[in-house]
Parts: sequence; structure tokens; C-alpha cells
Amino acid sequence: MRAHEFIVEGGHGGTKKIDVHHKAAIKNAMTYPSMNQSTGSAYMNYRMGIALAGAPDYPTKMEADNWIGGDPLLSTYTDAEMEMVKAAAATVGAGLPQNWTGNRSEEIPTTNKTSPVKSFKGYPR
Repeated sequence: MRAHEFIVEGGHGGTKKIDVHHKAAIKNAMTYPSMNQSTGSAYMNYRMGIALAGAPDYPTKMEADNWIGGDPLLSTYTDAEMEMVKAAAATVGAGLPQNWTGNRSEEIPTTNKTSPVKSFKGYPR
């Protein structure tokens, strides 16, 4: 038996309809195109799974989205890494990035303001 005899791939004129036997046996078979893994939001699909985990007795209190949402987070350290990201984005047609933090990292204002051992018992004074 050859692989093409039992492996059926897409691309044969659109989406294949659900088999009548499957349709008859499955109650409430539904889909949400907005959560499609390739054309919708995979992140919304993930969040739907989290919300389903507690529904309806424990509704998940979550905001609709946050500053990053379902976007991939990329962070480069060197200029060479940045060039790699730019080249890969150009290859797949990703468009322009949104740079949220700029090209430099900074210490947060509370760094090195108090000693971590100052209140430690046994610390020699």
C-alpha cells in the first residue's frame, strides 16, 4: 500500500464537507472561525480553552486582551540577532514590527536602593 492511498491532504477544491456518518453521530459539532489556528486567532483559541476549564461554575475573569495579546514576543540582544529577525520577517511578509521598549535595557528605579542583607539577623554591623 502506498502512502497516497491512505493519506488525504487538503487542496482539493476547498474545504471537504463533514461525512454524513460523522454528522449523524456527533451532537452539536461546531466551530468558531475567529479561532482558526491558521487564519484566525490562535491566542483567542488558547484563551477559550482557559475559559472553558472553569465554565460555567467558575467563570474566568480575564480582560479581552493585554498589551501583547496573541502576538509573538521577540527580544534581541545583539545587532546580528536583530538582522536575523528582520530577514525572517521579510521572508514571511510579516510587515513592520512594533518596538515597545527601544534598543536599550534599563535598570528599574528600585534597583540597588536598599541592601538585601541589611535586615538579615547575624549580619555584622
